[in-house]
Amino acid sequence: MTDFGKVVVVACAGMDKPLGSVARVSAFKVVEELRPKQAQLVCIPPLMAGAVSYSELVKSLHVITLDGCIERCATKLVAKSGGKIMARIYLPDITKKHNLLPESASHIGSNGEKLAELIAQEVALLVDRFAKEV
Repeated sequence: MTDFGKVVVVACAGMDKPLGSVARVSAFKVVEELRPKQAQLVCIPPLMAGAVSYSELVKSLHVITLDGCIERCATKLVAKSGGKIMARIYLPDITKKHNLLPESASHIGSNGEKLAELIAQEVALLVDRFAKEV
């Protein structure tokens, strides 16, 4: 499949943040299991480094960002790169909604896995919606 009809997912890269780990697990579930043909992962470090292939993707395709903390790095970086952000998922709000917290950044535990699955399902529905609009 070409990039046409795909949606980009950009997840928090906070290695020291439990919700950063949940964001990354959620993103992998979407792009590898739930919507592998419709969703594509864009990694924050190459985007921040100005890798043309990544910056072109966020400029040309619809983007969903997953932010793990108040800094909202994924959203800020995509916006700074000229990306077309269609939806922003703020994980602290999701944790409150479902009363689930991950154990730690290196081991999210069963509650973190449940949270990642709920977020991935929400993102997959957004991918379905935005892939039709491309």
